[in-house]
Amino acid sequence: MEASINTIIPDVKTKEQKREEGRRRALEMAIAKQSNESNTCSQNSKRRGNRKSDRHGARNQDRHKHFAKWILDKFPHIVRECSSSSSSADEATMNNMHVLDIAGGKGELSARLALCHSLRVVMIDPRPADVASVYLNSVVPKLPKKWQHSLEERLKHTPSFIEDELDKRFSQLVTCFSVASDDDICSDGDGVDCKVLLFEDEAVEKAVRNASLIIGLHADGATEAIVDAALRYNKPFVIVPCCVFPNLFRHRFIYVEDDDAGNGNEKKKKVAARTHEQFCQYLLDRDDRFRQEVLPFEGRNVAIWWDGK
Repeated sequence: MEASINTIIPDVKTKEQKREEGRRRALEMAIAKQSNESNTCSQNSKRRGNRKSDRHGARNQDRHKHFAKWILDKFPHIVRECSSSSSSADEATMNNMHVLDIAGGKGELSARLALCHSLRVVMIDPRPADVASVYLNSVVPKLPKKWQHSLEERLKHTPSFIEDELDKRFSQLVTCFSVASDDDICSDGDGVDCKVLLFEDEAVEKAVRNASLIIGLHADGATEAIVDAALRYNKPFVIVPCCVFPNLFRHRFIYVEDDDAGNGNEKKKKVAARTHEQFCQYLLDRDDRFRQEVLPFEGRNVAIWWDGK
């Protein structure tokens, strides 16, 4: 009877075993994908010879990698203030100094900073991000082979390795990033704002106050809010503007040379910031301490930054 019972009991895998197999398959697929893409690119380059690329659009697939490297070079203080080697889960809370990634999207930049560079990161985006999956599928295939194999070995011994590392130093606030309007900020008569919070969400306010650096790569509607927050709290920041939304933000103007002035008069006229170039100029004009730099990737690659000093 015992033998017959054993024959009809299915081989049920534990959830942990299923998770381990899933991660192993994902990593193997990522490595295989990188190998296939390398072979395809090699074959296409031989086939095209000296012809220009047939690909339409900007080659900015590696923008997160280049941007992360640029950030570490330009703001070395974040390595000292935001590095996390502790095994305590509290390291990822907003009570510690961290890099604040605004409108981080799927989370590739946050994944690189948190998992490749061991920095504490808080990301704000209205859409929940599966950063562990993005790291496996988008970041790992672009890492050196030895890093890929090292990660593969770690996952064999500790299937939850990626989630464990993220728990130590990454968190997300699923909300929008926007500052209070001027009408909601009062003044005490001396020009000093008496509003306690710049943000309606206290969690966002805390995240900004404890930020060592605020970043926004193609943060769209939140781009100028990053500048507002940085100026309010003297926080270093870097933004890479993308979409302008001129019909949504009608208060943005810049001054340009007036070609119709004539008689050699150097007069300037006020125009709305409608193009990407005008938007960047508008942001740069907000403070004389701001700097502009072109980043090493194609597409929208103009960075406007400030060291907070």
